Amino acid sequence: MSPEVLIYSTAVLYGISTLHYLLYLIFRKEKLATVGLYSARFGFLTNFIAIVFLIIQNGSISLFSPKGAFLLFAISVVTVYLYFSTKHKLSLSGAFLMPWATLFVFIASLTSGVPKNTFSVGIVGLIHIVSAFFGYSAFIFGALLSIIYLIFESHLKKKKFSVFFQKLPSLSLLESVIYHAVTVGFFFTTVSMFAGALWSEKIFGTYWSWHPKQVATLISWFVYAGILHLYLYGEWNGKKFCYLNLLGLLVIVINFLGVNLLSGKDIHSFKG
Repeated sequence: MSPEVLIYSTAVLYGISTLHYLLYLIFRKEKLATVGLYSARFGFLTNFIAIVFLIIQNGSISLFSPKGAFLLFAISVVTVYLYFSTKHKLSLSGAFLMPWATLFVFIASLTSGVPKNTFSVGIVGLIHIVSAFFGYSAFIFGALLSIIYLIFESHLKKKKFSVFFQKLPSLSLLESVIYHAVTVGFFFTTVSMFAGALWSEKIFGTYWSWHPKQVATLISWFVYAGILHLYLYGEWNGKKFCYLNLLGLLVIVINFLGVNLLSGKDIHSFKG
């Protein structure tokens, strides 16, 4: 079986999941959310196998191709969603996360899986890139929940009890989940930074080279370190915490799009 067949299968499964979660928003039937959840789970399996087949076909370096990068981004988004939806019963969040996973797999189906570089990845390199994508996905999840929190809080203040929010937990629990997501993202980003430094020393003979990606990631790390510090010790909770997460998401978008997709064809670029 070729990776392309698995990628198309994943796109279909994620698409089915997205459709059912969107219908769940409208009709609020638990069966719709259940179909969305199981479609996401089966899609996760085909997504994972597609990545494995791609690595077997082109080597670990294929994760730095556009196809490998977006497949990895998709599965990290779904993994984060499945973890938090199972732990905190947030089926509603599927309507906001699964469309992104579907989009990433669709992009992967249209792009090249042939790596442009031939350097050795190894275990440290795999830890570096996988941790980076899990960090991105957790931050995205936290930002999306922050948007939901802000809308929910605004409606409660105006005493608009929309059916849209009937499946949401309390604001305090929602804030706790957002904090959990940010800490998960911060952990994986930290792991990615240290693994990246070790990998850089192995390939280039130096832990730090002032590469734009290294600088952007370090800035992102300091931004989220500041966000967590303000939340824990500065009492920047509630709406303030959510606004900070949206600021953090902007930094992540600049980090990923500005460096990985728009930079020249170097080790951190996913251009074909």
